[in-house]
Amino acid sequence: MAQPAVAPAFDAFDALPDPVAILAADGALVRANPAFRAAFRHWISPQRPPWGRVQPPPFKDGQRRFDAPAPDGRRFEWVERVLYDGARLAIARDITRHVVAAEDALRAKTTLFATLTHELRTPLNGILGMAGLLELGKLEPNAKTYVDAIRQSGEHLLDLIIEILDYSRLEAGHIALEAAPFDPEVTMQEVAELLSPKARDKGLEIVVTVRGDAPARVIGDDGRLRQILFNLAGNAVKFTQAGGVTLELAQRPNGRLRFNVRDTGPGVPPEKQALIFEEFTQADAGVARRHGGTGLGLAIVKRLALAMGGEVGLVSRPGFGASFWVELPFEADESVRPAPLTIGAVRVAVLTPSPTLLQSLRSAVASLGGVPVDESESPDVILYDWCEGVDAEQVDALKRGARAVIALASQERREAIAQCRAVGIEHYTLKPVRRRSLAERIGVALGAAEHASEISAERAEEDAPPLKGLRVLLAEDNPINALLARTLLAREGCIVSVVHDGEEAVAAASAASFDLILLDIRMPRLDGLEAAARIRAGGGPSARAPLVALTADAGEEERVRAFQAGMDDFLTKPIDATRLLAVAERFTGRPNPATFARD
Repeated sequence: MAQPAVAPAFDAFDALPDPVAILAADGALVRANPAFRAAFRHWISPQRPPWGRVQPPPFKDGQRRFDAPAPDGRRFEWVERVLYDGARLAIARDITRHVVAAEDALRAKTTLFATLTHELRTPLNGILGMAGLLELGKLEPNAKTYVDAIRQSGEHLLDLIIEILDYSRLEAGHIALEAAPFDPEVTMQEVAELLSPKARDKGLEIVVTVRGDAPARVIGDDGRLRQILFNLAGNAVKFTQAGGVTLELAQRPNGRLRFNVRDTGPGVPPEKQALIFEEFTQADAGVARRHGGTGLGLAIVKRLALAMGGEVGLVSRPGFGASFWVELPFEADESVRPAPLTIGAVRVAVLTPSPTLLQSLRSAVASLGGVPVDESESPDVILYDWCEGVDAEQVDALKRGARAVIALASQERREAIAQCRAVGIEHYTLKPVRRRSLAERIGVALGAAEHASEISAERAEEDAPPLKGLRVLLAEDNPINALLARTLLAREGCIVSVVHDGEEAVAAASAASFDLILLDIRMPRLDGLEAAARIRAGGGPSARAPLVALTADAGEEERVRAFQAGMDDFLTKPIDATRLLAVAERFTGRPNPATFARD
């Protein structure tokens, strides 16, 4: 009897080196070659397909392609083609070797990027730091212009380096998420304060607004949220030429939190909005040439948001600014219920030429239980956006309309406050304004007699360097960075001792008492993390001193490692004078109600 004509085809089918099978419409195995049966012996039924729990994509033009791991750890690429009556041909190709090679190459690239960016940042930190020291001195106009150009060019290069490093980490899958309680408003405020100097240099206001129904504390990854907001708000500051930037928090009906970053910039054309979150893409080539950038910032935001189970989007109309948003599934922390912030039914007027600042402060007053009013409506308190050139006569006119006037001063506190005092304004708070700080300052201003001793002590502190007598141990092996930090601290009255590696830091902390210890993370002989652990465990006179990490690596992993080693805070290089002094002031033990509060 003659053999069926199909036999040779089945012989060829069985001889194929790759796993091949014919599946029925319901996924049942109709036919499999020996390579398929050897590779997928675990496959029992259509309910347990050989690609495990991977959800294949839908068929397109009768076929689909996807990757999936096997139970033994190997990885296969699957190609399925529809044959007839729903039956399909499935071909699997072992790509384990290629995947492993690609992952090894990606890890090597990430390590190379991390090493290169650290080595690039070290001399760049010195350049920016020395430019910052020059700016603190008295310079002729031309020299000031040149120093400012050095600083701006260095900051632009630093931004590029950070973006490339962040993207290389995310590309390698290095997204470790934390789950811990934190205050989202504080995170937003910290981002605004970090970007405030850049915004101020461009004449922009940067503000934080919180809708009243948003939770005070949530559980999630504070560091990743900070990274998302810093990228979004940094972009907004970069591309906005006039007006301001608003970071806003609101509760969504689906239980998620929505963070909006709104600006008064040029906006994004509709045809560009769909592409703006993709890698190496910028909305406008002309703007990109003027401002620079890699086109990775928004791609990083999208990857982080998706990894956190959230989503991102954009609402914009050319000429009317842009509002970038991210929604994240942060669960409210019910274990602690902070006392509500309130100022009572105080009538507050805001005097500022900035619509961004006006809207934000009126919203803040309302959220504190106060009543926003116009200057003509007999306010109890006037919040006055401080500007140079105000004279005593103008201040007297303001005071006739209110019980108290509070100046809104920039972060250059000492100069602005001295000018406020000279024309008779006793009270102030710093921009970007924190709601808690605003509530405290209004309380002090309206109860001047009750708080007389507090105000007197505050005035005494302002007349002297704010950190006078603070004993600081600085461990930094780079002489330029050491000179920068020592100079900035000494200018504020600190007594600074400098050591050059971790072992010297441990010895110094064991022998003497310090109010604050700054530890560079990467040092010879003993790094800053190990030095911190030994100082904490050593039981010496500085075992309980506040420890602050200094590092050129701005990554979230580095931050987490620092806190795990016992650090109390974290500063990235180049060392920013405002940020360094703000951190140092937190540990003076002399709280100032006019400065921003740390929650």
